[in-house]
Amino acid sequence: MMPLKPVLPALLATALLQGCAAPQVADENVAIEDFIVVSELEPTKVARFRHQYDYKQLTENYVVLTARDDYYLVGFKRRCRELNMRPVVADVRYERNTLRVGVDTIRGCYIGSIYAIERTQAEELENIGQGPRQ
Repeated sequence: MMPLKPVLPALLATALLQGCAAPQVADENVAIEDFIVVSELEPTKVARFRHQYDYKQLTENYVVLTARDDYYLVGFKRRCRELNMRPVVADVRYERNTLRVGVDTIRGCYIGSIYAIERTQAEELENIGQGPRQ
């Protein structure tokens, strides 16, 4: 049997690191969900865009999708760890220039919700979890 004394500090450090990282992500997800409610965002089943899109990851659960003047808050059905993976996982498209809830994916993760938002709302969402600007 291995003595516990050398292993104990490593276990405590790991537990502390996990405990410190998880609440911030959970707080950001809750803040995004609060934003949806407070802003009275209406879910849509389809996001249509005329041009190629890009996205900015907010958390592993949410991204802000932009396509020129079109902005969407996209939520995944589950945590999307594939957003950070290399090589990039292929997207699934049922129809070109369209994303559908429950059908299409972004980086291999199925879309669970879509909300049309304004540019200012996209900027506000991108700043969630950051402290006040100096």
